[in-house]
Amino acid sequence: MSMTVVNARIYVSRVIGGSASQEVLDMANEAILRGYQDWQSQKHWRFLLKDTGQSTVVTGCNAVVGSGNTVAAPSVGTFDFVNIGQTVTSASSTAFLAAGTTVTEVTKGTDGVVTSITLSNDFTGTTDANTTLTFSADIPIIVGVNEYNLPLDFNSAATARFTLTNKRTLVWRHQEYWDRLNSDETVRGLPQEFTTYNRFSELTQNFGETLLKFDRVPDAADTMRLRYFRKFNTTGTNIDMPDEILYKFLDYCRSLLLEAKRAQDDPSGYRDSTLDSMKQAEVNDDDRNSEDDADNCIKSQYEMGPAVRPLWGNGDFDAYRS
Repeated sequence: MSMTVVNARIYVSRVIGGSASQEVLDMANEAILRGYQDWQSQKHWRFLLKDTGQSTVVTGCNAVVGSGNTVAAPSVGTFDFVNIGQTVTSASSTAFLAAGTTVTEVTKGTDGVVTSITLSNDFTGTTDANTTLTFSADIPIIVGVNEYNLPLDFNSAATARFTLTNKRTLVWRHQEYWDRLNSDETVRGLPQEFTTYNRFSELTQNFGETLLKFDRVPDAADTMRLRYFRKFNTTGTNIDMPDEILYKFLDYCRSLLLEAKRAQDDPSGYRDSTLDSMKQAEVNDDDRNSEDDADNCIKSQYEMGPAVRPLWGNGDFDAYRS
């Protein structure tokens, strides 16, 4: 029952009888995009949960035979998920890579976007080619490295675990939690917790640079499988919704279109609805992850500060003393 975006625009526009008007169809498309944004902010939808267990394919990569092991990003942001240690294969029959080729360096611009990657081997073969590169699944954990790139469709973390040597589940925390507890976040050890953060303002870069970071700098190599809630695919051919809630979503988008249409006649009502949207955005910014945050967990005595009551005192024992 999946529906194409083209048909969805028609369905949404019919609520105001505008399926034959290109202007109304454009408004319907805007309502669908706004609908995605609202639903993304509303909750962590279980149908958006996925993990890093699948390889990632990047098309349009320029492979230079014989003298090139550096590959520029074919377009802005396409290499932003790549981490050192991932294995890489080339689909070209004239410019291929030796088995076991890995990423040895990731180069970023001043805005945090990956501009190129360096491989452990040169391309070999007969002629240069425009090829498809396939990157291995999961995130290789490197000794002494404490920042890792996230999948391109990452929205919010769910869980993570080491799967190779020190098999364990890691707990998600806010960066502020570590800032309160850890006097030195450069200490090496076996990570117990992880977080996701952006060192820059989103408005200063093309895609933002959301990174994954551990509470301790890893002192042993491993592999991490991250489970996360992905973003809605707003550029696909079909509407990115399960069949059982497809029309619920589209009817919500219809209501947005009606709201925009009504704004022409009742600007004050539209203003009130936008203020409500701001409140929803505020709530959304407070809780972006499914794991317990720093304020919803057992706190250490270090964090709570010194005890305010004496350990012992004079006077008669009173079992009901407050």
